[in-house]
Amino acid sequence: MSDFVKNLLSLSDAPAAASSHERRQAMNQLVKMLLVMAETGGDDAREQALVIRLTEIIGDLTGKIAQADDATFSAIVKEAAMLVQSLQQRHAGGTAFRIH
Repeated sequence: MSDFVKNLLSLSDAPAAASSHERRQAMNQLVKMLLVMAETGGDDAREQALVIRLTEIIGDLTGKIAQADDATFSAIVKEAAMLVQSLQQRHAGGTAFRIH
């Protein structure tokens, strides 16, 4: 599991311990991570478009997510961690079969 996902999950485990600034920082890192994944994600244009759209949504809602109640923030962070893990696994599996 990547350090980024571990950090996200640690925020979901103790959302009350994270300040609004830390929450906002985590969402900004998530946006950056997703943009990199979209850019390096391979040949699936549909997947790239979906990830970019999700990135735009998260970017637009970063402030609201950072201010969300603990349960909502925790749920968002857990879903984000699962998404990042899924994309990482998909990209890792796809690169093994790619011909250069």
